[in-house]
Amino acid sequence: MKKQTKTLENIIEDHKAITLRNLISQQDHKFESRFGFKLSSEVKVNLIFNSRYDAEDFYNELRFNEKYARQYKVKTELNDSQQLIVSGSRTLFDYFGTKEPNLLTASRDLNIQFKIEYQEAFTQIIFTGEVIAGELLGRQCIVEYNELIPELALSGLKNIASNLKEFDALLTRVYCVKPVSII
Repeated sequence: MKKQTKTLENIIEDHKAITLRNLISQQDHKFESRFGFKLSSEVKVNLIFNSRYDAEDFYNELRFNEKYARQYKVKTELNDSQQLIVSGSRTLFDYFGTKEPNLLTASRDLNIQFKIEYQEAFTQIIFTGEVIAGELLGRQCIVEYNELIPELALSGLKNIASNLKEFDALLTRVYCVKPVSII
C-alpha cells in the first residue's frame, strides 16, 4: 500500500464538501449508511502517569473539584494504577486546547505530568502527546484513510476538532492509503 499525505483542505475539495463541517457531516452519514450504526461521539483519552500517587491526585482533582467534575468523567484502569480514562468532552481539542479549564489546567495546577494515548476503535485515528506543567508537548494526531472506504476514518474527524485551526494545533497529519494491485 502507498501512503499519500493530504491536507484537510485537499480532502474537503476531493469530496466536494465546501467546508470542514460539511465533510464531517457527509462522512458521518456515509458511515452510518454503510455500517448501520453511528460512530460513537464519546471521546475517551488514556492518561498515563509517572506514579500511582500522581494518578490518584489527578483522579481526585477531576472527580471532586467542581470545575472539573461537571465537565469530565474519570475512572481508573483496573490493571494499571498509573493510568486514568477520562471522558466528557466532545473533541480531543476540548481536552487539550485553549478553552480552560481543561486537562492542561489541571496539570498546571497540580504540577503533574502525564502521557496521552487516544486510539479510536473503528477509525484507527491515533493521538499521542505528553503534558508537562500544563503544556502539551510532543503531540501528533495521525489519520489514515483508505480511498475505497474513506468514511471509515473521515467520520472520526468529528472527535478530533471543530475547525482547521484546531486540527493544526493538534499537529494532525492525514494520509490517504492507496491499495496497490498485485498482478
